[in-house]
Amino acid sequence: MNSNSKEAVRVTAWAAILGGIFAYLNVGFMLMVTQGDMSVSLDGATMLGFPAETRQFFRLSMLADILGFYLPVLVIGGYLWSVFREEAGTLGDIAVLAIALYVTLGVIGAALQLSVLNPLAEIYAAGGEAAKAAEVVWTSIAVGSQQGLWWCEGPVVLFWGLVVGRHLKRAGWGRLVLLPLSVVGWCFGLFFLAGFFPQLAALSSAMLVLVVLIFPMWMIVFGTRLLRKPACTLVTG
Repeated sequence: MNSNSKEAVRVTAWAAILGGIFAYLNVGFMLMVTQGDMSVSLDGATMLGFPAETRQFFRLSMLADILGFYLPVLVIGGYLWSVFREEAGTLGDIAVLAIALYVTLGVIGAALQLSVLNPLAEIYAAGGEAAKAAEVVWTSIAVGSQQGLWWCEGPVVLFWGLVVGRHLKRAGWGRLVLLPLSVVGWCFGLFFLAGFFPQLAALSSAMLVLVVLIFPMWMIVFGTRLLRKPACTLVTG
């Protein structure tokens, strides 16, 4: 392995490990704001009426979301595409586009909520008709992000996971890496399917919980294994 390849392995490994840590920070900060009830984040009056400290925790959650569930996955996806590009062929090209779309949807949704919360809260504090308008704006942005942009992540992550998982399996990676990746992919897919049917709201919530618990763990495990074999090619497992 040449020096450029070794550097790519280290960058990818640390991106995965730090991404997993930031992803768990995202979950922690969000729990501090919502107390486990994610519907709180969709309620304009509640979110805009929170004290500044609570709003800051939400903004930190969105920042950790970008640095955890999204940007590091772009690094991982790009690295795996470069390694498996020849054998994956067209499906590999589609998969890397899929994971890039996932990151784009996710970053847009998180950045929108991070950026508008405090300005809308200032308008809300003024009261009157402006406060009602601010409520509507926040609710629209939050619903559009969480139930629109993030909902669309489901099929692209499932497709990426299926393609990448198959090649990682052929490369000899063990169940500790393959099983969580498979679970995450199918959870994303079911989250997308359930999100279209209000009567499946409980299933949608369950899939979301599994994703935010397992996906960061997968990133940390993947990065750790990659870091421990800096002198080997990925395909040796």
